[in-house]
This record gives sequence, structure tokens and C-alpha cells, in this order.
Amino acid sequence: MRKYVAGAAAALAGIVCGVIIFFPWKTAADTAANLAVGFAAENGIFLTISSSEVDGIFSKRFSYGGVAADFPVFRLALREASFTPSMISSLLSRKLKCRIETGRGSLVPVTRQSLEWDSGSARLTLSGGGAMLDDIALVGKTSLTGRAELSSEGSLMRAELLLRTSPEMDRALELAKNLGVVRLTKIKEGEWRIQK
Repeated sequence: MRKYVAGAAAALAGIVCGVIIFFPWKTAADTAANLAVGFAAENGIFLTISSSEVDGIFSKRFSYGGVAADFPVFRLALREASFTPSMISSLLSRKLKCRIETGRGSLVPVTRQSLEWDSGSARLTLSGGGAMLDDIALVGKTSLTGRAELSSEGSLMRAELLLRTSPEMDRALELAKNLGVVRLTKIKEGEWRIQK
């Protein structure tokens, strides 16, 4: 009996490995990019993605180059963004969990003063109710740390973030503070706490 169980387990492991290795991951990456563009358009965001790649055999890393998103009040541009899904954790929790990493990027608000960073990372958890970003860490001229929660429509629900940037951005942040979209507290020149 043990021989049959061991044989069945080996066959199942072989099938799973075969699916993981030979699945059309590049097509899946392209499809995900197209779905993201469509979802963004439905919510009034013009999103473009110039390229996509998939690396890794068992631990897949989906990379997207030339990502740009035009929101109503700011423009986001990333040289590249990558997503590394945590497949086992996602299956066990029934929520999509992955690690996000970005290369050089910028966020340009309507005031035209750019927030720029060299690299960034975060843990993303997607569920039917929206998205949770934990361990956010942007590094560069602008640094951002903390966590944030987005609704399924992409609006900010909750946030606990610390932003450090050049003091020249204080005027734009004062304007955002007066609009009251999020609670901004100035700690000192170029350093702000973002809460919601």
C-alpha cells in the first residue's frame, strides 16, 4: 500500500512541476497587464505598460517595464515594477499575496514638483474588498515608509505613512493638507506623517 501511495505522490508532484514549468507564464503576465490597464481605465486612470517579462522556475517574478499612470491629480512613472507571488501563502489564505519591488520612479502632482525615488518595495495582499500594502519602503530623494489600505476601486481607505522629501515640496503638501483628502501632519521641514 505504501508503494502505491508513494507512487501516486511522485506522479502528482511530477504533474505539478510540469504545470509550473510549462505553463504559458509570459501570456499570463501579458494578460494581467491588459486586465490592469482595463481596470484602471474603468476608474478614470490612464495606465500604460511598455513591456513584461517572467523569471524563475518555481518562484515566479513578473516584471513590467515603462509603467506610467495618469491619475486626476498626479502622474506616477516607474522604470520597472516587479511582483513575486507567494503561491503557498496565497493558496492557504485564499488571498493573493506578493512582494512588489520598483526601480527608479517619480510621482508628479498638479503642482509639478516631483517626488522621486531610486527603489522601493512592499508586501501586497489582494482580497475582494481591496488591497493592503505593508512594509512600504521607498528609498531615494523621497523616502516613504509605513502601510496603506486601498478599496476595490483604488481609493485610499487607511494609511499610516512617514514621508521624507525635499523642503521645496512642503508647499505642495500644505496644499494637499488643506484639501483634506488625507490627514497630513508636518513633523519638520521635508518630513510629514500621512494618516487616514
